[in-house]
Formats: sequence, structure tokens, C-alpha cells
Amino acid sequence: MEYLSSPYTEEERSSENFKASMKFLSDLEKKAQSHPVFNHPFLKEFADGMYGREGAVFVMTQIGKMVHPFTAAICALMGRSPDIRSRFVLFDNLYEEMGRGKLEQSHPFLYQDMLTSMGVSPEKLEQAETITSVRLLNDSIFDAILRKPFAVGCSWLGFGGELTIPNNFPYLMDGIKGAFSNGEVDFGFWDRHGDRDQEHSDDATTVLAMNMTVEDHPVIEREVYNSLTLRKLIWDECREKCAEFARQPAGAV
Repeated sequence: MEYLSSPYTEEERSSENFKASMKFLSDLEKKAQSHPVFNHPFLKEFADGMYGREGAVFVMTQIGKMVHPFTAAICALMGRSPDIRSRFVLFDNLYEEMGRGKLEQSHPFLYQDMLTSMGVSPEKLEQAETITSVRLLNDSIFDAILRKPFAVGCSWLGFGGELTIPNNFPYLMDGIKGAFSNGEVDFGFWDRHGDRDQEHSDDATTVLAMNMTVEDHPVIEREVYNSLTLRKLIWDECREKCAEFARQPAGAV
């Protein structure tokens, strides 16, 4: 945990159920690396500058549609927590997402600062159409959090979502840097991601493992893959939508 002390005792971390769940999640994480959401062709093309400035603006606008409701999703999951310790772990993540007590440093504000530097005002973000896959992902996350067991909500919001960040985010950063001149884009949001994402991923894994049993393993695996597949569909749809922005091959008339 980044700001708070872990609420779980050594005895709890040594329990057979916790150790079995952690091994299962570790194996699942390794297995999931072969999912096509990782190193997606669109991300490689985006990083290589194929879609230029217009494509970068379009994609970052769509990601903004996911960033802005994320803190609400954490709050909703906290409200479903079966005990104070699970809520305590989630609060550590929420505290960082909320800017550690400074509203202007909260992730939605930092992300909007980046969008504004790219020419997308809050009004433009609000007015922009949300692509189908992003809408489906947001709806599915809240459905898992509000209508399914707590462990399933954790698998969607924490474990499944955090898995993609270390792989996907560098492609996005490279694409933005290639599309805009040096110093043009406010990278404050991206500066807050990196090593701490691994910490958040570890926390999500811990709280999930504390709230599941061996009998839950099949449903957790299915839900994680459902989460990854929806995220993959976002890159599929972005690739389709950005085709009009693709640069022409050298020599094209």
C-alpha cells in the first residue's frame, strides 16, 4: 500500500485459503498475458504515429470517458465492501486517485489538464460521443460492482483493469509524444502512473484474495477475461474509428 498500512495480519496472510488464492491469481495473471488486449495492433500503430494528431485527440477523448467515472466506481466498490479492512485497502487507492487531498491533483482533473492542452475543453469532452465499447466497459464495471459479489467487482475494477496498464499505457504515451511537439502536452496525469500502478495492482490482488475461496476461482477467471476482452474491443473500435486519420503511405496520390 502507498499511503496506509496494510490492515491484514501475518496470520491472515499465512492462511491456506489466502495462499491458494494468491497462487491462483498469480497464475491467472501470467496466463492472461497471452490475451490480445496486450500489445494490440492498434496500440503499436498508435505508438508509431500512424493516426497523427487527430487520432491522438480522438483516442485520449475516449479514454477520458473511462477516467472520469473511475473514482465513482471505487466509491461504489468501497460501499459494497464486506468489512472495514477491505474498504481500508480500497481507500488507499481512492486517496491517490483523489489527488491526496488536493482536488486539482485528482486524476480526473489531471487528465482534463492534458486534454485541454490537446485542445479538448471540458465542454468538448462532455459533448463528444462515447464509442460503444467504452460505454459497454463502463456499464459492465458498474454492473459487476453493484449487482455481483464483492470479489467479482474487485476482479473488474482492480485486478482485471490494472493488468493492462503497464503494457498499454507506454504505447499511448509514445503516440501522444509523436503527435505533439515537445512541451505542448501536459503530462501530469501520466507522471502519476508507473511504479505506483504495480502497487495498486498488488493491493487489488490482495483484497481480492482475502475475499474469495477456491470455489470462486472459475467465476473470477471468467470475469477477468470478460474485462480484458471488453478492453480489447475498445482498441478494435478505436482502430476502426481512427482509420480516417491514418497517414497515407509514402508515394500515395
